Amino acid sequence: MLEDAKFVIDIRDEAEFLEGHIPGAVHCPLQELSYALSDADYDDLVVVVCRTGNRAQQVKALLEHEGYHKIEVLPGGMTAYQGEIVKGE
Repeated sequence: MLEDAKFVIDIRDEAEFLEGHIPGAVHCPLQELSYALSDADYDDLVVVVCRTGNRAQQVKALLEHEGYHKIEVLPGGMTAYQGEIVKGE
């Protein structure tokens, strides 16, 4: 899923993001979602990431309501993620 994503949006707070995030992920507070996806097409695969997946599910519903068709949530969030982690920005 991550390797096919055009955008990986990390909606955790900045401190959590800086502690460790998925390579290539963009930190995006909820109020900046529209800006972060301004270059996205409605058919681009977007993966939403949070700590456990709960907030990401809410963002997925919001983005689908706005017309995006390929929104995925990282299962289990960063808590369950086993891949490479980048610290800092």
